[in-house]
Amino acid sequence: MSSRRFRWCLILLMAGLLMVWGESYAQSNKKINTRADLLEYDENWLPGAQRLLGHVVFQHENTIGYCDSAYYYENENYLIAFGKPVKIHIGDSVQLYGKKAYYSGNDRIASIARNVEMVHGTAHLYSDSLIYDLHQDVGYFLTGGTMINVDDTLSSLFGYYYTKNDEVLLVQDVLLNSTSYTMDCDSLLYNTLRETVYFISRTHMVSEENTIYTSSGWYETKTDLATLVDDVELFSSSQHLVADSVYYDRKQRHGIGWNNVVISDTAKGYVLKGNYVEHYELGGFSTATDSNQLILIDESKDSLYLHSDTLRILFDTLQEPQVILAFNKVKFYRKDMQGACDSLSYNVKDSLITMYYNPVMWSGENQLSADTITFYLKDSVNVIITLKKSSYIVSSVFEGQEFNQIKGMTIEGHISNKQLKTVYVFNNAECVYFITDEDTSLMGVNVSATSEMKIILTNNEIDGIVFYNDPDGKIYPDKDLTDKDRRLKDFRWLDFYRPETVEDLYVRPIPRVKGEEQSTLPPSDTSQ
Repeated sequence: MSSRRFRWCLILLMAGLLMVWGESYAQSNKKINTRADLLEYDENWLPGAQRLLGHVVFQHENTIGYCDSAYYYENENYLIAFGKPVKIHIGDSVQLYGKKAYYSGNDRIASIARNVEMVHGTAHLYSDSLIYDLHQDVGYFLTGGTMINVDDTLSSLFGYYYTKNDEVLLVQDVLLNSTSYTMDCDSLLYNTLRETVYFISRTHMVSEENTIYTSSGWYETKTDLATLVDDVELFSSSQHLVADSVYYDRKQRHGIGWNNVVISDTAKGYVLKGNYVEHYELGGFSTATDSNQLILIDESKDSLYLHSDTLRILFDTLQEPQVILAFNKVKFYRKDMQGACDSLSYNVKDSLITMYYNPVMWSGENQLSADTITFYLKDSVNVIITLKKSSYIVSSVFEGQEFNQIKGMTIEGHISNKQLKTVYVFNNAECVYFITDEDTSLMGVNVSATSEMKIILTNNEIDGIVFYNDPDGKIYPDKDLTDKDRRLKDFRWLDFYRPETVEDLYVRPIPRVKGEEQSTLPPSDTSQ
């Protein structure tokens, strides 16, 4: 339903309710009591009316009014009052002020016009005209009005003030100014006692720090607490947030987003997604769980996508991201490289990523694993990878029937133009390398060990190996090499865990403990 249609339906509904109220309530039989300095009666000038002059007071049930002069129609039991101003007190909670008023004792309706002010508790409502129904304790205006309640100022074209519930419904061209936000919308509900806004239409909120759009929820102007619901959007200097729902404590700078949360910061180059995202601005960190995803944006649009059970971003006092932490079941994907581990940290300033607990990476046909893996993102096409302790590089040959293997204490790999180009192996270097001719026929198997070696790759395949410091090796004919000697110690082939697409980040997490992978390998791979 469009906002215009909703607005007119609401007006017609209110008009219909007022008619029903007038018909369903028995008319009051009590007469209006009056007194004044002077009473005049002239049937020719004012047929059926008494003219009251000077210090006029009129009283009916719990209503008492004061004015300078009045026309009182006793038979019809209504009165027209004039004054500067006319004052009408309804019970001990509502006061009406204006220059002209109509009061019906039978219908218990007060209508007041010209410089109107209605006072109820801390709320002051101003309009050119206002009608108050004493049966329902509701005052409404149809020609524009402004309400001031403590630090909040509200205005609209139509308004309905339900004094018994301390609530005002504002419709069409609604504006609200609080100490923190300026709001505009088609309609909203406001509680004067709680100083709380209830959003019932698409609302635009602006503060010094951000701009917000929401379609439902509430906001306490006194405490600066808000729960925003239904297609929420928040814009700050560089960030854009969308979510199904958001809770925000502005004073504590603490926010929580639920369901389909997306935080984009193109200036800082990241997008954070999740179904639960919590942000502590004063504490300096954000946490994302439940189907989370972090996208590190690259200028060439070759972005890195990362998922884990929990993502945490640490900020400095300027809200600049410093460190990104990923905990449990971590996987990432980029076209030229992919990875899996149980925990990961990313130092934003240094562009350094460190993988912990059973880490493994893939680049082209190569699998890289170690106790710890670090890689430095120099730019979008150049990456330096360091494998620390129990370092291993494996690539399959002959359609996965055999494997080239490189092993050492420390391995450093250089990726250039999205391909692994050079590998340096330090301390206890070992390799098993299947040598082929130009037509990929197997010529022999190089099994070597030395303290250091350098491997040169072309198109992600080994093109040559340089051995240093008295290597111990031999090239074996294929038939002379036993199955045991074809695998270096601690060999593992973990291609089952490799994410081939962004969607694969959410399935097949690698176990935290090295050596437990076999329990999750498919039957065809368990022999590896």
